[in-house]
Amino acid sequence: MSHLKSVRSLGWIRIASLVLALSGLGWMATAISADGPNESKHKPQYNSNGELLVPKDYRSWIFVGTNLSPVYKKDLPGGQIRREIEEAQPGSFHQIYINPEAYRIYLETQKFPDSTMLIMEVYSAGTKDTKGFLTAGKFEDKRVGFEMAVKDSGRPGGGVPWAYYNFKLDKKLRPAGTAQAKPDGKCYDCHLKHAGDDNVWVQFYPVLRDRD
Repeated sequence: MSHLKSVRSLGWIRIASLVLALSGLGWMATAISADGPNESKHKPQYNSNGELLVPKDYRSWIFVGTNLSPVYKKDLPGGQIRREIEEAQPGSFHQIYINPEAYRIYLETQKFPDSTMLIMEVYSAGTKDTKGFLTAGKFEDKRVGFEMAVKDSGRPGGGVPWAYYNFKLDKKLRPAGTAQAKPDGKCYDCHLKHAGDDNVWVQFYPVLRDRD
């Protein structure tokens, strides 16, 4: 009887070990799937009207650079309007973010893939801090703009691969709701002609421009 009990105990131990081993393999497969190189969790999201939604975690994306008060030539689309805005306030900072997957692929291939998203937050340039200890210089003060450029060949409504969106700000200066794509000719042609690479102003973003 004691021998039989020993055999049974050994059998249960083997079964338990097998279950644990299979569980471990399942966990590893899940981890590999979640972290695999082809997995992309950042893709443009739209509502039922085809309007683009603001990504919730964009501040965890790759920060590629900041511009200070850029103004296009007057004869370019939006050039005169941008000039008037800059002249009416003491400059502005443009912060640029790109989704991690697009950043990684661009570094590897020098091409921006479908689902590339670039976000531009615009902040007024402050000169007086609340505690009054600054005597010179400028800092990013209030958010005054929020825009996105999205490369999506399957976007609602179709059109050219790159679409551009300008989000309105709510009372707390947060990008509110959704935004419709601007007409293709309003931004696309200018970016195509003057941007450094594939409609992206790579020449202004050191993280994309400079190869260490």
